[in-house]
Amino acid sequence: MKLPVKRSTLLFLSLLTSGVALADDSVQACAEKTLGRYAGIAINYRVDWKGFSLDSSRTLDQLEAGAWKAQNSSSLLFMGIEEQSRFHMQGGLIEPQEYSYERKGLSKKHNVHLSFDRRGEYKVESPRGDDEIGYEGRIYDLLSHQMQLRVDLACKPPQDDYNYTIARRKGVSDYRYRYVGEDSVETPAGTFEAILLEKGEEGDKLEQIWLAPELNYLVVRFKHQEEDDEAAELLLLKRP
Repeated sequence: MKLPVKRSTLLFLSLLTSGVALADDSVQACAEKTLGRYAGIAINYRVDWKGFSLDSSRTLDQLEAGAWKAQNSSSLLFMGIEEQSRFHMQGGLIEPQEYSYERKGLSKKHNVHLSFDRRGEYKVESPRGDDEIGYEGRIYDLLSHQMQLRVDLACKPPQDDYNYTIARRKGVSDYRYRYVGEDSVETPAGTFEAILLEKGEEGDKLEQIWLAPELNYLVVRFKHQEEDDEAAELLLLKRP
């Protein structure tokens, strides 16, 4: 059941969540606590789409010298998808270094590797061709922006919109998540009081994402709906 929007409650939950976002913590310290709580632990999900159920696992590892590695793995029979991002974090802001997306047992034409520098460019390597793409301002890849969203929810004042510039194979895309409200959501891992965000519009392409403050804003449910197509849904299987 969707609850009324309560910005004060969102902030209160942020302050309570495992000691993060305390007034005497820096944003960086808060960010490290937020991401570090489940570092090295596999977070397992189920993905339901068109009558199929896929196993999906997400991990985040803290490496040396302030580096992090996020990885998503999904599989169904002999098919699989591996997605990986390496990034640094300074002052609670994530700076991507490398991103890769690889399909196994499927066509490789969608495989891609991105590498970032600080000159306002990122390099694209893909079976469809290589390229160098310029950008302005802060940029993320598909995985690292999810980590930044968790940090922004946990460690910074609540916002009505969360905006991220995403590096893609053909160029940059703008992702805008709208704050909808607080929602009690049921999953195989249990019931969570979650923050609900939306991206896109009904009747076109709509994505809904539920993040649980008690789990340092891990995703507990995700729903992707395109016009005239069956929805794909991701659900948390077990509490980490």
